[in-house]
Amino acid sequence: MVEFAFTSIIFFLLVFGIIDMARLFESWVAVQHASREAARYAITGQTTCVGATGRDNCIEWVAKNATRGLTRGGPDATDANVAVTFRAWDYQTSSWTGPTDNKSGKQCDQIEVRVTYRHDLASPIIKAFAPSGINMSGIQRMTNEPYGVCTYGDGVG
Repeated sequence: MVEFAFTSIIFFLLVFGIIDMARLFESWVAVQHASREAARYAITGQTTCVGATGRDNCIEWVAKNATRGLTRGGPDATDANVAVTFRAWDYQTSSWTGPTDNKSGKQCDQIEVRVTYRHDLASPIIKAFAPSGINMSGIQRMTNEPYGVCTYGDGVG
């Protein structure tokens, strides 16, 4: 009976650890997918979508909507649980000025979308090592389609 008590603790710790790591991997894949979907939407230059108005709001809505299967994810997720940021680089400027934060860019500009998600662990023993959860980010960078005339150094809009 004593042997069972000792081995069951290790057995259950191992089983719930495997479950937590599987959930963590699933969250990571979903966050990567969300950043890719938002970047794919962003490069089209569209300004309307189903859940929001304005290009910047639509990029955020598409990213959050792609996290629908996660705990506290989805289009109504708060920024504390699913944060979406993006920045753009001007199309071939003569001098490097770096990216402009929270701008989706104009045609031919580079855009980078970052989705950050806070994943909570389910196992109490494992949760003791990360009580506030684990933050994970998915980043995707793409080039805006030339939906207009590509102009050198026209700013990121």
